[in-house]
Amino acid sequence: MPIRFQSLKGKKIRYTKSEKNIIEGLKPLIGGEWEGKIKKSSSVKRKDRDALRRDIKNKLIKIQGAYCIYCGIHEDHCGSKLQREHIAPKGKKHYPKFVFEPENLCLACHKCNVVLKGEIDVASGNKVNYKKNKFSIVHPYFDKLDEHIEVKVNKGQALIKKKPYSRKGKRTIELFELDSPQRTTLRSGLLITEEISFDDKYDDLLSEALKNKYVKK
Repeated sequence: MPIRFQSLKGKKIRYTKSEKNIIEGLKPLIGGEWEGKIKKSSSVKRKDRDALRRDIKNKLIKIQGAYCIYCGIHEDHCGSKLQREHIAPKGKKHYPKFVFEPENLCLACHKCNVVLKGEIDVASGNKVNYKKNKFSIVHPYFDKLDEHIEVKVNKGQALIKKKPYSRKGKRTIELFELDSPQRTTLRSGLLITEEISFDDKYDDLLSEALKNKYVKK
């Protein structure tokens, strides 16, 4: 399937003992530990740190699949391979301490990860316990997607709408331009073939089918 909107609630990657040792060896996490130079005081080798990053992506693919966590589009239709995304930004000015936090890591396409979100801070609270922080967007691990966003079909177009009174749904849709004409056209083109035309009476049926098939609770 070309699109999958999903929640990762109840799922997260797990580190092996050797991977945990690498992360411990990189501490203190103050920024740059993800892809920068290894601190001279660290016993961790760069090749081991880089191998950990590759392993993280492989672990994420197993629980998430090759679908962008934000726009739901499969990497075959994104124009580039999926990237490892830090929900709370990992930069020095933001949350370097959460750079290897399992529930802060997911996969996203280049457009969502770099072009649209970039270093925008979607977290607040700056709590040591990651789960105690508040997030302005639908959090892949903490929120049920269908409580904030719904997929609708109207006039043969696959549309994204926020649930009433969901600020997170509204912010997520705005930040990742999920309701833009370009993204609506792309989704519709992927889900609905050009050979089939849908009358109004079929929209409800198709909408329900899309919800059952593409929205994972």
